[in-house]
Amino acid sequence: MNPNLRLVRTVVTLVLLAMTNLIDPGLIIAENPFAVLPQVKRADGLQTPEQFFGFAIGSRHLRHHEVVDYLRYLEGATDRVRLQSYGKTHGGRPLLVCAISSPENIGKLEGIQRARPRLTAGKVLNDKRDQLLVMSLGYCVHGDEASAINAAPLVAYHLASAEDPQTLEFLKNSVALVDPALNPDGVDRFANWANENRGRYASPAPIDREHNQQWPGGRTNYYLFDLNRDWLPAVHPESQGRIKLFHSWKPNVVLDFHEMGGNSSYFFQPGELKSINPFSPKENLRITQLIAKEHIAAMDQSNELFYSEENFDDFYLGKGSTYPDLQGAVGILFEQASSRGLRWANQRVSRDFSDTISNQVRMSLSSITAADQNRSAILQLQTGFFQQALEAAKSHPTKGYVICGTPSRLAAITRLLKLHTVKVFQPEAELALDGKTIQRGSCIVIPLAQPQHFFIRSLMEPKQSFERNVFYDVSTWHFPSAFDVQVNSVTTDIPDRWIAEEVKPQLLNQAALPEEIDLNDSDRVLGWAIPSGELQTPRVIVALQQLEAKFRVTTLPTKLGAVTLPQGTFALLKQPNKSNWVKLNQMVQKLCHRESVACYPILSGSTSDSPDWGSDTLFDIPKCNPLLVMGSGTTSYSAGSLWYFVDYRLRQPADTVDVDRLSSVNMDDYSCVLLPEGSYSTITESGIKKLDEYVQRGGTVIAIGSSIGMLQKKKLLIGTESVDNLESNRKADSNKRRFVDADDESALESIAGAFFEVSIDDSHPLSFGFPDAQVPVFRTTTRRYGVPSNSYQLIAKYDGVLAGYVSERNRNLLSGSAAAWVSPSGEGRYILLADNPVFRGFVRSSEQFLVNAMYLGPAFQLPSGAGSDGDEEQ
Repeated sequence: MNPNLRLVRTVVTLVLLAMTNLIDPGLIIAENPFAVLPQVKRADGLQTPEQFFGFAIGSRHLRHHEVVDYLRYLEGATDRVRLQSYGKTHGGRPLLVCAISSPENIGKLEGIQRARPRLTAGKVLNDKRDQLLVMSLGYCVHGDEASAINAAPLVAYHLASAEDPQTLEFLKNSVALVDPALNPDGVDRFANWANENRGRYASPAPIDREHNQQWPGGRTNYYLFDLNRDWLPAVHPESQGRIKLFHSWKPNVVLDFHEMGGNSSYFFQPGELKSINPFSPKENLRITQLIAKEHIAAMDQSNELFYSEENFDDFYLGKGSTYPDLQGAVGILFEQASSRGLRWANQRVSRDFSDTISNQVRMSLSSITAADQNRSAILQLQTGFFQQALEAAKSHPTKGYVICGTPSRLAAITRLLKLHTVKVFQPEAELALDGKTIQRGSCIVIPLAQPQHFFIRSLMEPKQSFERNVFYDVSTWHFPSAFDVQVNSVTTDIPDRWIAEEVKPQLLNQAALPEEIDLNDSDRVLGWAIPSGELQTPRVIVALQQLEAKFRVTTLPTKLGAVTLPQGTFALLKQPNKSNWVKLNQMVQKLCHRESVACYPILSGSTSDSPDWGSDTLFDIPKCNPLLVMGSGTTSYSAGSLWYFVDYRLRQPADTVDVDRLSSVNMDDYSCVLLPEGSYSTITESGIKKLDEYVQRGGTVIAIGSSIGMLQKKKLLIGTESVDNLESNRKADSNKRRFVDADDESALESIAGAFFEVSIDDSHPLSFGFPDAQVPVFRTTTRRYGVPSNSYQLIAKYDGVLAGYVSERNRNLLSGSAAAWVSPSGEGRYILLADNPVFRGFVRSSEQFLVNAMYLGPAFQLPSGAGSDGDEEQ
């Protein structure tokens, strides 16, 4: 369309809308997103988004339900559209994708979808259904990047209504999957803020309230997670449903629409050429560059500024634009400079919300055109990718992996790998490997000779150095470290008996359970022993504590018949639970079997060669009733990960409170206080006093990461703990440093997500339940903490790097420093964890630190004395 004609039409349309009070008169200079659609013949009687909503796209922020309603309208009004549900969010909002194709394809959509997974089998296929190109258009994974969801109805309308030969041919040979909102909960949180915090005349000033969301903002999902980092961990229902949908459709092109800072322009991939995932094929980059030519033409025609091949990498496979690259598809990231609210202006730019939507529509259409033009290469990329995977498996020296670990860890790994269509097996009997005998049920086998060969290697290889050691996101996602399991690489052909059957995760858990025992006679049972260590064990303890169960915990290994129970075993004894013993006795086995956790009946107070059940070596623990501090002054990602872990994973009732309201809390109602990372800039002096007095009276405060610095700054920590930032001590050689390299040099000395190994004192109550004395932890910071002079305070200290990039200097400085420790104060204690033990819900290896801090932390007694594991670092 002629740009001048488009401008005339835009102005006329907006003036008319302004005259009917549907839009702020100040917006008449903005581009009308509807005018971006090509001027072609359209199906009669189909309402445009503006007609359906009753206002112009871009005049206010659409809520999720409004967009869903429009897509449902399209489904009922045309035979080109079919909606598919793939789940619900934590907030109960529907997750759906709008499939748009020719009426003939829509009529046989289920059959087309069922045939799609054959494309990744690594075989040459000739079925006509294999020639269809599937394009996924994903909008608004970050809820406050609102131009994306507001563009989705226009793109859907165009594909559902256009009658021009080009569009009809595209629909005949393609299926477009329009996902209007990958993060509906975040979308509505932001839309409500934006719509309810502007006046009749929207302010363009960045300082205006409309442009400055209150904590936590709309970027994240219900539990404050970044869903664009959740493609690999798949912690949340949005991601789990999306991954299932992805593998049922096997799309060829995946578009990922975002926003960035308001002072920039527009970005599209390829990004930083030296920071591409090493398993992404070169052909992927070539096709991305071909598609980018169409983006360039579209933006140039519209006189829009843009950039490419810088800033954004394509490395972490847990992002929406990278995950497809390791699945034979082409993932493309788009970043529109945001207006956040309705208008944005400063000394550099002047932009309206409708302008940002227009660009997202423009890039959606240019992608459709480019994909159609490069159809043959894109289709060949997918089938060729998996053929190459099977060929690579033949020559690769590693033939597979045998992973050993506790049943719950193996089950969690298996569930996640199977979601990503990785085939996981278990041997038919015990197996011998490297002189060791490994029992069936204690290991799983992952052969590399399967279509997901490259994906598996990306998860399993512990790389520590890369072509370019600068990362937009984390530098590793090493599966064995995330779950704290042992990995054995197999370098010979895997015997058939090792891969006799695919693993069923529920059977892995059940294999470790003792047989259920009929013990209805409550007088016969003196108690139950529940060993710690399985990922679901805390759920059992929580459920029983909600029934007012009183627990004791062993501090030494305990013999129970032929079984040796580790220290940290929970003892549910009859004597302190007499008042409701019948109910507890009935529930304990049911709960343990529901959660696949072993439990053992105690039929005598005596044990052999270990402390008896009445021994003072056991200690009582109180009912857990935590208070989680959140809100402005805390880091939303950290607060959200703790909230999700406590509320969803543990099913632990907990209260939450904003930082600035801490002073109004009756702290004695809580067994512990959780402090996520953050600056705590909003904490009041009376709040600090409340924390101090609470600990002095015997309370427990659990501080994560940067919140430790706040406690030190407020002089609440007494004694040996010290902190410095590794970057602040970096010595610069001014003769060797160039101004242009400043950002890269800083990044090289940062820690962009790496797994470290820490050694624990496994006799310390806060180290109970780990598989062994070496624990992987995930670190994203250069803060360093000194080892306390009283060795009884130390829980864990850093050894070395397991996976991910860490400079040599940082490795040396961190080695031997404190990872977890206790700082006593008055009658209570601060439990200090240098790293987030539940990072992104993906890191399961270190979550036991948090479990122990919450459930055992308020109860154990710290011995007095001054051991000397290490000197204080200054």
